[in-house]
Amino acid sequence: MLELPLEATVNQEFLVTLGEQDCTVALYQRGAGMYLDLRVGGVTVCQGAICQPGIGIIQAATDTFEGQLYMLDERSRPDQQQAPQWTGLGTRWRLYWLTPEEVDEVETANFEAALNG
Repeated sequence: MLELPLEATVNQEFLVTLGEQDCTVALYQRGAGMYLDLRVGGVTVCQGAICQPGIGIIQAATDTFEGQLYMLDERSRPDQQQAPQWTGLGTRWRLYWLTPEEVDEVETANFEAALNG
């Protein structure tokens, strides 16, 4: 798991290498929602993806991007995560990239937790 650097600004765009993928991430607030655009090697993977804490941001299967992006609310319990606001980016709300193997571990743990009530 890798934390991506965020600034507390309404709109930001940055370049980052995730694994061996050269990525451009744009993160922006529109009204009450936080959204993300992702390009890998100049190819758009997603545009206008809603950022909700604890839920994978990349919703459609893609051959262009490996792994998953998650935003987490560091000040709330897992069952009380709040929607991100730009003023807390990088401190309260953090953006993480998980490798495909880490995504599998998270999904397996979530599935087992759901089965066990």
